[in-house]
Amino acid sequence: MNQKQKILRIVEENFFQRGIIHRITIDEISSKLGMSKKTIYKHFPSKEALISEMIKNFTSKIKNQIESVLEKNDSAVVKIKNFILIIGAIASKVNDEWLFTVKNLYPDIWKYIEDFRNKMIIKNISKIIEQGKKEGLVVDIPTQIIINVFTGAVRNVVTPDFILNNNFSLQEAMKYTLTIFINGILTDKGKKSYKNTSVENELEDNFSNII
Repeated sequence: MNQKQKILRIVEENFFQRGIIHRITIDEISSKLGMSKKTIYKHFPSKEALISEMIKNFTSKIKNQIESVLEKNDSAVVKIKNFILIIGAIASKVNDEWLFTVKNLYPDIWKYIEDFRNKMIIKNISKIIEQGKKEGLVVDIPTQIIINVFTGAVRNVVTPDFILNNNFSLQEAMKYTLTIFINGILTDKGKKSYKNTSVENELEDNFSNII
């Protein structure tokens, strides 16, 4: 692991575990790494640049996980289940203060996260939905309608403002949103198959083991 990777790893650990970006100082990172501030600034000219690179690193891992799900020869229901587990893992690592801080202090990073979220949902959920229709597991509703309903729900429910104003945790908001979505798009056959995957238990047990 090179110097840049070590720096990113320390920031990611503090970023997700503590969720207090604005309180993490370069001095603290320097102390944890046993590395001079000059060396850190050589790789990252500012704290925002460092956090931005860490986010891109993290989203790259998410992208790889999602693409791995899509490449497997599984039914659409299994892929939906695994997609949910990935999203759940993200929610379990990102606490509420993380959302509020990024949106308020780092708008450019927040925009990158929203763009990434929307593009990955549109691109990959569409593929799973089309597969599910062919398998008779997903209802015959235009895919674009399903996508827009889902992205709209995520955009309006899994957000700092909604969570702050309605006393939900990020994990709760994500879980309820996905449950409503899944029950709305699956046929009876799909719901039976989905129930047999024991997703509810896996959501609780495997959030932290995916990413």
